[in-house]
Amino acid sequence: MGEFKYILLWLIAAFLIADYPLQSNLVFQIRYRYKFGGLLHVAIHALAGLFLIYPFLVHWQIWVAFGATIVLHYFIDTVSKTNVFMWLADQAAHVALIAGVALLCRNLQPVPLPEVVAKYYFNVPFALYVIGYLAATFAGTILVFFVKLTFQKDYQTRPILLYEKTTGVLSRAIVVTAIILGFKLTPAFFFVAPVPDLLRLYQVVTLRGDERHYKDVYPADVLISFLFAAAIGVALAFV
Repeated sequence: MGEFKYILLWLIAAFLIADYPLQSNLVFQIRYRYKFGGLLHVAIHALAGLFLIYPFLVHWQIWVAFGATIVLHYFIDTVSKTNVFMWLADQAAHVALIAGVALLCRNLQPVPLPEVVAKYYFNVPFALYVIGYLAATFAGTILVFFVKLTFQKDYQTRPILLYEKTTGVLSRAIVVTAIILGFKLTPAFFFVAPVPDLLRLYQVVTLRGDERHYKDVYPADVLISFLFAAAIGVALAFV
């Protein structure tokens, strides 16, 4: 079971990379505009996954297991997600598939890696930090979107604005980092954590009607964003 954790963690990291930072508005539109647009999305997932489990690719078993999850990924994504509960179920299904790959391939031995690469690749805390930051920053944007879609009845679905997405990602990265440093260095960093979201809250209140910035963004969005990032920061602080 020794290699289970590395396959599991790096495939989760690959999933987050492909599903969020690499799924631009253009990729998203192609997925739903064309009959087989989802093939582009799963191809990105396949490449990201193969890259991050490279040390195990000398074994045919992992090609078969991972290939099967890519096929299933395509069909899971054909299910429409209209609220946050369906989105969470979708994410859980993908992680369950990844866990299945890790379990089936748990006895496979990786090829030797250069020392500097192995130092980080076979490092569980480092992998958890990668996953935590990806979840807090990029996945956090989609979490806020689906919470709003579910509970904000006057919200009209539209592509997430680049300004909204960028400021959200940056603010959550700062929150996570400040929380970690608050635990590991000095509690003074705890006072830094809410600063970016207080600035965003001011912008939301003053610029909400601006089509270029925070159109249809609500104060509750900023609060959910902060709490989600803070929770991940607390979890990572104890890794």
